[in-house]
Amino acid sequence: MANDKAEAMFIVARLIAMVKTIMTCQTALLVLLIAEERRRRQMIQANLIQTNNLLLNLIALPQSTQRKVWMKIRSKIWWERDVLTLYDDEDWRNNFRMTRGSFQKLCGVMEGIMKPEEVTVRAPIPLEMRVAIVLYKLANCAEYRIVAKKFGVHKSTVKKMVYQFCTGMVTSALQNFIKVPTTEEAISIASRFEQKFHIPQIIGCIDGTHIPVLPPTDGHKYFVNHKGWPSYVLQAVVDDTYRFWNINCKMPGCSHNADVLRQSTLFSEEHLLPKLVYGSTRFGHRERSGFRTG
Repeated sequence: MANDKAEAMFIVARLIAMVKTIMTCQTALLVLLIAEERRRRQMIQANLIQTNNLLLNLIALPQSTQRKVWMKIRSKIWWERDVLTLYDDEDWRNNFRMTRGSFQKLCGVMEGIMKPEEVTVRAPIPLEMRVAIVLYKLANCAEYRIVAKKFGVHKSTVKKMVYQFCTGMVTSALQNFIKVPTTEEAISIASRFEQKFHIPQIIGCIDGTHIPVLPPTDGHKYFVNHKGWPSYVLQAVVDDTYRFWNINCKMPGCSHNADVLRQSTLFSEEHLLPKLVYGSTRFGHRERSGFRTG
């Protein structure tokens, strides 16, 4: 009896252990199924979000529109009829600050810089018209929109021409015109100065002016001049015929005239100025640097 009871208890214990094992397996399987279902739902949700974002981006993209015209037709009557055929030298001075002859010489100077390309999709703007656009803008301080309407071009073209002209003039053409006179030229200038004003040994008169600018935010106060508005100081030297032979424009408006002179090439290259030697009784036997401020 004892043996039968022990065997029965052993069998019961084995059955209980098997039941626990089965329940543990079922729990683990259930956990795996729940995790897999959760991962599947997350993937579906991520795909839905990605699809929605893609659709929203497609909707937000600007719809391509067909151009109505290849190039807008603008009137060039003022330039082609009035300026080129009717204007005399006085009209040229009033509108472009120079005569037509001087304008043609300027076009020759700027030909290598502003000449239109030979191969273009549409008819290029002639060189004379390009230079005239720039002169009209600089002479009248008009807005790009006003100048563009006057010449029958787009305002972006006016801006492009102005920047091209100014950059080319400063980097190349200007060096051929504004330069220190040679010794022979200096003697001639000094002689004319004495004949006109009865003051010997002067080859130039120096003065300055303020050029209005839009100053940077950082350091704005350094650009405000004694008149109360921001500027750059332009220092210039001219001969007896009012032709420039030295300019300097790199100091802010608050700078003193002495500081502007010290920072200019006129001061740093003073040794390159022509030395005038006068051997006649009219000028005396002296060798001096031919420059005085006035």
